[in-house]
Amino acid sequence: MVNSVDVSDRPVPDLRERRRRETRLDITFAALDLFERKGVAATTVDEIAKAAGVSQSTFFRQFKTKEESILSVDTEVQADIEDWLGATAPDEIDLAGMEAIYERAAVRLVESSAETKDRVLRTRRLIVGDAHLRALAIALDATTLCRLADALVARLDGRESPAYARLLVESAGLTLRVAFDEWATRVDAGEHADLAEIYRAARADLRRVTTGV
Repeated sequence: MVNSVDVSDRPVPDLRERRRRETRLDITFAALDLFERKGVAATTVDEIAKAAGVSQSTFFRQFKTKEESILSVDTEVQADIEDWLGATAPDEIDLAGMEAIYERAAVRLVESSAETKDRVLRTRRLIVGDAHLRALAIALDATTLCRLADALVARLDGRESPAYARLLVESAGLTLRVAFDEWATRVDAGEHADLAEIYRAARADLRRVTTGV
């Protein structure tokens, strides 16, 4: 059973939070520009901060490392999952429910501004082309999935094994990553591609892989 979570009750970001998000985006775009021109290894935090018009201390209040400045985690997806876990009875928590949340994330990206989609694609190109950055992205993704799996284990409260919780979380996450890579590859090739549609197809492929049907 798939439960829909109403996120409209979440507080609207205040002025301070909006400014914080704007600062983070300024830093991210400055880092992207420099990484593309000079490479990740040759770029310093000081250069990124200067390009973004902020101090080094401001940079480090927002990000721990220069690499992290472009490897952002989708906190909205995490919040959606946490809300869903809290609102759903343990015996109704399943893969379809988790996938529905990731599908909403795909729809958000499809409906986002051209600037947002461009930022996402530029980041992916850098990750694909830089082994160190790719390793960090994989590690960050793994950490996020582990955190979600731990939250799921706590919510299930012994009804299922930790292995079950991990498989549920990682299966849903892997399907989105596969769909995202397919979408980005098509877009970079100049093709029209709808991430939400590709994700739905990837979900169907996962069922065929696991059931043989």
